[in-house]
Amino acid sequence: MAPLIHILHLEDDPVDAELVQTRLEACDFNCQITHAQNRAEFENALRQRQYDIILADFRLPMFDGMAALRLARELCPDTPFIFVSGTMGEEAAIEGLTEGATDYVLKQKLSRLVPAIKRALTEAENWRERRRAEEELRKLSRAVEQSASTIIITDTQGYIEYANPRFTETTGYTLEEAIGEHTHILKSGHVPTEIYQQMWQTILAGKEWRGEFLNKKKNGELYWEAVSISPIKTTDGTITHFLAVKEDITDQKQAEETRARLEEQLRQAQKMESIGRLAGGVAHDFNNLLTVIQGYADLMETAIPAGDPQLKDLEQIRLASERAAALTRQLLAFSRQQVLAPTILDLNDLVANLHKMLGRLIGEDIALTTVLQPGLWLITADPGQIEQVIMNLVVNARDAMPTGGRLTIETGNIYLDADYIETDFEAPTGPCVILTVKDTGHGMDKSTLARIFEPFFTTKESGQGTGLGLATVYGIVKQSGGHITVQSKPGDGTTFNIFLPVTANAAVNQAKSQPQLQTRGGHETILLAEDEETVRFLLRRTLQDEGYTILEARSGSEALSLAAHHQGQIDMLLTDVIMPQMSGRELAELLKTQRPQLKVLFISGYTNDAMVRHGVQAAEINLLFKPFSPGQLVSRVREVLNK
Repeated sequence: MAPLIHILHLEDDPVDAELVQTRLEACDFNCQITHAQNRAEFENALRQRQYDIILADFRLPMFDGMAALRLARELCPDTPFIFVSGTMGEEAAIEGLTEGATDYVLKQKLSRLVPAIKRALTEAENWRERRRAEEELRKLSRAVEQSASTIIITDTQGYIEYANPRFTETTGYTLEEAIGEHTHILKSGHVPTEIYQQMWQTILAGKEWRGEFLNKKKNGELYWEAVSISPIKTTDGTITHFLAVKEDITDQKQAEETRARLEEQLRQAQKMESIGRLAGGVAHDFNNLLTVIQGYADLMETAIPAGDPQLKDLEQIRLASERAAALTRQLLAFSRQQVLAPTILDLNDLVANLHKMLGRLIGEDIALTTVLQPGLWLITADPGQIEQVIMNLVVNARDAMPTGGRLTIETGNIYLDADYIETDFEAPTGPCVILTVKDTGHGMDKSTLARIFEPFFTTKESGQGTGLGLATVYGIVKQSGGHITVQSKPGDGTTFNIFLPVTANAAVNQAKSQPQLQTRGGHETILLAEDEETVRFLLRRTLQDEGYTILEARSGSEALSLAAHHQGQIDMLLTDVIMPQMSGRELAELLKTQRPQLKVLFISGYTNDAMVRHGVQAAEINLLFKPFSPGQLVSRVREVLNK
């Protein structure tokens, strides 16, 4: 069944109105007619609802057809309007059509009415369709023009025929500059040719291609884009154009790179921490062994007559053990298990004092330059260890320039804010002093850079180095609360940057000299706590030979028991720092509550003890580091007892 047509008919003659309705019904026209006889009824009807078509007589009392037409155009401009009149002349008809009427039908020829209505309705629908299409096109145009994405239309060769305003905002090219140019103007030269080949194969085959490009703006700046390119086809499938929709993902890419870099930093830090724990444990065990080797070698030396050939053999044992001890000290530096003696210092003074010695170290074919910032902030660090850092870096730079070059040492003040920490989470925050050591040597590739701080890793030939120089640098810097970075490329030299926090205390610690009343043995009672049996036996024998009374314990708990049952005075606790179940620090604290006058001397092959690593300075506690000789032990014990 045909849809119902709503008709508004303006006619003052009821007979003529009846004739029109009869004609429409006779033609089986499915319609509903609303009649109006004057202006008031006509206007009221127009305001009440929307009609599909309006029929109007041309001449009415007090109201004519032209006035009705103008009113209809005002209130419902899209509704078709047909004059149905018996007196409308040709001139009036032309005027009506000019004013916006759709058609006119003479009452004497009502046979034209139904075809006229149908034609008017069809034209109105077509017009509405065009209007809807134009509105959709306008919406689409506004969407494209205002899109946050870059939209480009090219011909099948890649020449730009359209680009939206976002293109200009992103690339810097105006539309006038871009139209007619090939998309090659955006090429950065950093995208592999295979990517472009794959793209063209895909879109020429009529398929969509998605990917990412590193492109170049008009000013040369590089930026990342996520790109979707689709073919535009005719109804028969012929490709006429290509549509590219692009999103600027530079920030996203930078965030991904930052995240990847931080993850790699974390993995590297965890790896170095694990290697450090291993190195510290190895050094601890080696120092126990070396203490015994050196100790018994010294004891044997005192028992062998002068001139005996065995003394030369003992000397070789001592020299070998000293070299081994030097290696363990480097391992301890890397693992951040040294005890430092920091003071407040000016790094400029330290570098200036080293300058002459460094010049001799690198040779005449390397030009050494120092650039020291005036007014450098003060830092708190162990000056001997920082000197070791500089010397190791200088030696490393010298070896990277076998045919000569330039070596530059710089200092400066720098403030590391939150933005910097976001890209390097290991760095300290706040004011720092930066020490830079830069060379023009052969540089390093990425795989070498990833391992340079690992102990025993070296690119030098066998016998040319231990691989502990940079590992030592890393450990000292980290234990000093600082951070080290390195930039290098093959052929471009290497730059090390060391960041050391600025000190918050302006007072310099000065060690007070102690009067040496006695340097050798004594009569006091010493409680000895050492879990390593061979070391304990050596310590007991050495001290007993000097006249001391020794209470010997294999652990902290055994030492507590001995102290509790000993009736006399105990003058000193001599304890290893690291022992199972109870540390030397814990043992000392418990005994001090019972015997407040007790002197304490700690011994250790390394220390991860909280009182040393977390704020207690070396000058504030008594420490003797393994390996040590019997003479060093006796002197240190006497020194502590004399305090």
